[in-house]
Amino acid sequence: MHFKTAEKYLLLITKPSRFFAVALMEQKLPWAVFFVVVVTFIFSLIRVASDRTLPPLLIGETLAKSFPSYAVLALAAVCLYACSAAKLGRVFGGKATFKRIFIVGAYSCAPLVFLASPYTAPIGVIWGCCLAVIGLRMAHGIPLLRAVIVQSIFVATFMLLVTALIMMLMGMFKKHYPAEQLVHKPAPDVLLKTFDGQPVMLSSLKGKSVVLLDFWATWCGPCRTSLPILAEVAHDFRERGVEVYAIAGDEDPQLPKDYLQALKIDLKGAVGSAAVDSAFFVEALPQTVVIDKNGIVQAVHVGVSPHEKEQLHADLERCLAQ
Repeated sequence: MHFKTAEKYLLLITKPSRFFAVALMEQKLPWAVFFVVVVTFIFSLIRVASDRTLPPLLIGETLAKSFPSYAVLALAAVCLYACSAAKLGRVFGGKATFKRIFIVGAYSCAPLVFLASPYTAPIGVIWGCCLAVIGLRMAHGIPLLRAVIVQSIFVATFMLLVTALIMMLMGMFKKHYPAEQLVHKPAPDVLLKTFDGQPVMLSSLKGKSVVLLDFWATWCGPCRTSLPILAEVAHDFRERGVEVYAIAGDEDPQLPKDYLQALKIDLKGAVGSAAVDSAFFVEALPQTVVIDKNGIVQAVHVGVSPHEKEQLHADLERCLAQ
């Protein structure tokens, strides 16, 4: 069946299953790519809109930054699916081209918009697997049971590979942050400027307070997740002589100030600068630096740990006990 461009758009919106069937039979690869892009945009939009840590003024900017990366990842995943499923499909019987299996993978991405929320993620995974099974059967012309077997093998293999890759990358990058060389050394003496315009020399706090510096930015998703935790830690240790400064790396200094006020995050904000970032070897955000009363860096944490609050509590308790 052939149809015009307008009809394709109409089918994509009203009858995506029919769109998929026609695209599959005609092997319309550009339409499969278009399908992935549309699904990725919807996923990005839902994810950004459901982020409660994101104020309205940052929604457009965050969407513009996240959508391209999600689209590239989605297309890469579909290509991997096409290579793996086509090979397995030939092993289990039937013939298929890369184009057909690519379209199967593209169509299977549709339910993955549910992954934008952890509450609906299982529905998306199950639905996506079901669509892939149906698509494999159509593409290969093999019995349903064999299509289920192919899909099950692929999903298991894909998850193992992704898990291994993530663990490998985490192991590689965890040990190579330049800021870690600051641990057990005197903290650089830098000038901080708070959001209220007050200058603070880091050396002026030596002998008086334990200091916690957090480098962040409003465009950084993990930073927005960690800021409320940091505020809780700051509140817990405020009466014990711990000074916490949230050093923002935004180009517009007013933006992080408005962000903290809008979400009622009780932290002392400071304006970041190239000099301060360079002194503390800031390469990735968020980066948290714990400095004891003697001005010695006792800990550096890059990224957000699942046990961040407990980790910071332990670091500060250790500094206060010295």
